Amino acid sequence: MRAKPAKPSSLVSRFLGATVSVAVASALLLASAAAVIAWALWEAGEERELEARSSAIANTIQNSAAEEDFRLMEDVPEALKESGLAGYRLEVWRGSELIASNQLGPTLGPRGPGPARTNSWLITTRGLPQNLMLVAAAPRVHGVGTLRVFAWSLVLAAPLCLGVAFLAGRAAAIRAARPLLDLRDRIRSAGPLTPFAAPSALATVAEVSEIEKAFAELWTRLEDALSRERDFATNASHELRTPLTRVRLHGERAAAAGPAAARELAEQRREIDHMVRLVDSLLVLARDDSRASGGEAVNLADVVRDCARDVFREDSGPEIAAPDEALVRGDEDLLRIAVENLLDNAKKFKQPGSRAHVSVEETAERVSVSVTSPGARVAAWERERLFERFYRSPAARAAHEGHGLGLALARHVARLHGGDVTCASDPDEDARFVLSVPSWRLERTQSASASQTTP
Repeated sequence: MRAKPAKPSSLVSRFLGATVSVAVASALLLASAAAVIAWALWEAGEERELEARSSAIANTIQNSAAEEDFRLMEDVPEALKESGLAGYRLEVWRGSELIASNQLGPTLGPRGPGPARTNSWLITTRGLPQNLMLVAAAPRVHGVGTLRVFAWSLVLAAPLCLGVAFLAGRAAAIRAARPLLDLRDRIRSAGPLTPFAAPSALATVAEVSEIEKAFAELWTRLEDALSRERDFATNASHELRTPLTRVRLHGERAAAAGPAAARELAEQRREIDHMVRLVDSLLVLARDDSRASGGEAVNLADVVRDCARDVFREDSGPEIAAPDEALVRGDEDLLRIAVENLLDNAKKFKQPGSRAHVSVEETAERVSVSVTSPGARVAAWERERLFERFYRSPAARAAHEGHGLGLALARHVARLHGGDVTCASDPDEDARFVLSVPSWRLERTQSASASQTTP
């Protein structure tokens, strides 16, 4: 089974998605950069604070060492205790011997002079009198706590930021896409051989104006081509039908004058009739199926009965099941062409000795004409190809004359009237084609409803 093609996304949704994606990416990038910068600034400030505090402690110990009653093992621990640095780690070393420490636990020294860092501490070391070394360290966990607060602030503010980005992006997307939507609406409303509508005041975007200019130029060329084609069809119909009619008239006169040439002249008239029908069919197919046909009320049941008498003049007529009246709105001559082609198709391909079946059914919305050819079959792969212009299956080319326009012509006429012709039979059933057009009663109901709702 063929997968259904994915529905293309709109320009507004794409623009909105891009805006939100850029907003999210920008927020994450800015938050990450702000976190790194905040961490670096905190550590730099902490290092400066640590240097200042360790310098103050070093000065206190130096002043104590300068006094005559300085006692190393008593005055140094007392100086560390009186520093008041809660959470900081302070150690005094003499070589590899720890003289004093303000906290229990693993030591950080001895170390060389200068700043240093570990995973848990910012460390600075400075020399003291009597070969002493002061090691001061600040815990880095304080910065982690600050970053945690920053991260939670970002998480809580993210929904608000995304909401603002969504609303702003949607408004910008709609505004950006409005000229394209205006161009789309004008293209949809344009009809064949009608001037392309002028742009609204919103179509001021340079790129959209360039697209519109290119499309307007293409539209003009298409209008010229369609006009030339329609003029050619009109002129060709006149130029072809007139001499064909005269040739047929001369053939009838010659047949009446001498019986010897009657057979050849009869063949001549038959070929001319084929050419006339071909020209008429091509003219109908050249009509634009995008326009409603309008017309008057037509009793399609009477049309079916009249066409059956004409088509099956020399053969047993079809079995017809039709009401007295089945009204549609349209062109009776065109509808007669469609019904005649369906009946002629049934006459050609039905099993010899059998009778075709024709039924006319009317519902509240549609009138349907169903034509069944006993013994004929339509393969599944051929159901739509039969409606292609000039297409004839190998079996049809071998058994019957024709141009391959009958079913295509019937469908075209039906679509001119807002309906269609379809093959409604399965491959193992008798071939059945159904012409369906809107009911005239439906049009009257819609017109009455419209008149009642119109102020």
